[in-house]
Amino acid sequence: MAFDRDLQPTAAIRGNLQFTHAGLVTATYFVDPLGYGLRKASDKHDVKMAHHSLISNLPDGSLLLGIQARHNTIDVLSKMVEGVDLDTCDDYAAEVVAAYERVCAIAPQTRIFLLSIPVGSTNPTMSAIARLWRGGTTTTDAAALSRAELEGFEQTAAEILSRIGGDFDPVPVPAALFQWLWEHYLSRGAAGDPVAPTRVGALDDATAAVFRSAALDEGAQADQGRRLRPSFVPVIKVVQPDFEFRPSYQSMLTPHSFPYAGMTFPGGSEFLTVIDGLPDVTVDWGIRVSTRSADAVLKSNETNLRRLGEQMDQRDQEVSFAQNTLLSKAQMLGEYNQHFEVNGGESEVSFTTVIAVGGASREQTMDAVNTLKRRYKRFQIELTAPLGAQVDLWSMLIPGSAPRRAYDDFAHIVPSDMWSGFVPFTTSQIGDDSGPVIGVNLMSGHFEPIHFGIMEAALHDLSASFAVTGELGSGKSYFLKLIAALVHDMGGQFLAIDRSQVGEWEHFASAIDDAVVIDLANPIVSLDPLRMFDPRIAGERALDSILPLLDLSPTSGAGAAASALLSPRGVAEYGITSMLDLITVVRKLRDDPAVGADCADLAARLGTVADRMPVLFDPRLPTLRLDAAATVVRTHQLALPTAEELTTPHLYSRLPLTKRLGTALYELVGVAAREAFLADNGRFGLLVGDEAHHFTQTQVGAAVTSDFSRDGRKHLAAIGLASHDPATDFQGAAHNLIPNRFVFRQRDETLARNSLEWLGVDLTEAPFLLQILREDTSPPVGAGRQVPEERRGEMFMRDALNRIGRGKVLGPARADRAAAIGSTPGSTGRAVVAQRQVRS
Repeated sequence: MAFDRDLQPTAAIRGNLQFTHAGLVTATYFVDPLGYGLRKASDKHDVKMAHHSLISNLPDGSLLLGIQARHNTIDVLSKMVEGVDLDTCDDYAAEVVAAYERVCAIAPQTRIFLLSIPVGSTNPTMSAIARLWRGGTTTTDAAALSRAELEGFEQTAAEILSRIGGDFDPVPVPAALFQWLWEHYLSRGAAGDPVAPTRVGALDDATAAVFRSAALDEGAQADQGRRLRPSFVPVIKVVQPDFEFRPSYQSMLTPHSFPYAGMTFPGGSEFLTVIDGLPDVTVDWGIRVSTRSADAVLKSNETNLRRLGEQMDQRDQEVSFAQNTLLSKAQMLGEYNQHFEVNGGESEVSFTTVIAVGGASREQTMDAVNTLKRRYKRFQIELTAPLGAQVDLWSMLIPGSAPRRAYDDFAHIVPSDMWSGFVPFTTSQIGDDSGPVIGVNLMSGHFEPIHFGIMEAALHDLSASFAVTGELGSGKSYFLKLIAALVHDMGGQFLAIDRSQVGEWEHFASAIDDAVVIDLANPIVSLDPLRMFDPRIAGERALDSILPLLDLSPTSGAGAAASALLSPRGVAEYGITSMLDLITVVRKLRDDPAVGADCADLAARLGTVADRMPVLFDPRLPTLRLDAAATVVRTHQLALPTAEELTTPHLYSRLPLTKRLGTALYELVGVAAREAFLADNGRFGLLVGDEAHHFTQTQVGAAVTSDFSRDGRKHLAAIGLASHDPATDFQGAAHNLIPNRFVFRQRDETLARNSLEWLGVDLTEAPFLLQILREDTSPPVGAGRQVPEERRGEMFMRDALNRIGRGKVLGPARADRAAAIGSTPGSTGRAVVAQRQVRS
């Protein structure tokens, strides 16, 4: 049970270069995993090709690692405050403090991907016999190495990485990572397991590492008392002298066999994804690889085929099953040989896979082992935990570890094309690199925080606009209010159009300082475009709204008269500064022989709406100014057309006047927000519309949506839209230019299908996602058909990088802010508790 010094091979470290006692020099890199998740099969084939390039160019003895560790909470908070001045954003500072406690309660995990490649030897002239004579070790003095020797190792590593390509963006690890990795292995799954070094500067750039000693007790013999018979439990008890009170119980698993008929890609070959999502344990994986060229494989196959032929000749007269067995082997060898003859760029990969499971108790570890075995059975993969080889397999995950017999005993041989289908370096991460935390990732099973950097997107030349879809009560409005609250707390401003009868946005705005609520049916401000906008563009903005309102064509007689009067020349000539002035001038021009008939028609049309729309024609009202932190425009008393009425010509031509008035006012609010927010005033502006078709199905609304989607990143602005049916409402710019998309529960099959296709999911490849969205996304349960608190906010998400995944919206971490956005006037007991346990 004593500590075996051979298990830690490191003799010296120089940056990411590791010098081992055996004279081997390795270079270790962080690997950026490729986005996978719910992407289309064509995208997944691109990921497979990147892995094929990787495996085809790795030197023998390379080690691929996927290390699970606790997410660094400080890293999460650092990303939350990136680009935010907390001295001027007290509300957001309070949100970040509250988020710290919530993140600690959730205890998110992450997976770090590493690649370790051999790049040379410190004593290349020493023969293998000499190493054996010296006990397999040499004395390595890294201080004695010249700069030229170190540059030679670095050059070798650079040449290997150049052949691999830049898909995985390898970054040299700091020297301290080797010590972190060792301490993680000793404490795998136990209380002392260190947090992941994902934050910049989390590990210093030390040039030496101090490796703790530990006792590796295979079979956990110390727990068995004085038993004389050896234990047959495939578990290692790792005890560190300074931390005997928190041992780690670990079990090393390796695939014993893969499906005889092969593994289909995509969907059936990604066997490493099965290990995620196990509670109370930590699961790491490592793959040690070596390759042979196609020419070497073909020569070996010829030799093997000749031997099979000799054996078949020897048993030609024998009546037994052996003849059939030899024929079967010959057929398999022929198929294997043909594969390499047809695919000239192929290579043969010999690989050993170790899945390391660690927990704080033997029971937790063995339960996880049995769970993994059951999961792999469904993939027709048999996992085994070999007795007597546990420590050897444990050591395989250590970079620079010397080869051991167990590595060859449990190796498998496949063509590189099949190996690349394993796609080990992939991630289900969604969201942005920084920004407030809006939820947790449900795809990976690690509950990683989802960041949505809506105010930072412009700095990365990305659009911050977003769109949401889902059925009634699925969480659309809650999500819109969450994003609006975060924008306000980070120093931005928002304008929301509230169509609800109960005034839920008005209720939310009451919790915000410097908020303005406007009811267009009882106006306290004017939306007169001739007064709101700069005189250079005021006439054009007025025409955009007035002509559809009056059912006029720009080229008709009355339409042409309005266009002439509202041109810069007409405005200056007749002194038109308001919509009331326009009516006055038109009525005077009715007696002009040249334009009298057209102006009479125009005056009659204007007269029908003037008295009904004081918000446009009352000059005593002050104009709308969008300088408040929050502006809520209530439109619940306006009659608005349906999406069908807006898109069907004969229905649109028969729209009643009340609906035309409502549409004009709705559009003017959007235009006002565009003029205010798409200006370089140094303040982020968000326009929120819960009735998306009014912004996407009309000419003016489509222009507003397009401008926010195209130019918002240039002017610190974004638009957020919500709809029940994306196939109908999210057209044009809303479909092509809005990158961030969220889909909440949708139980109607047609709407669910439309939502997933709008998200970018190919349902012919993944039809099961339709059932998940309809039946297992925040499902109502029980007699009252209520969604349990712990299941609320589940959704599908597509981020700015087109990665598609599944997550859960958490809401604000502050209890007061969560209560403000999670309840509506007149309802009690419906406030969402932000601190609910995500894992329950």
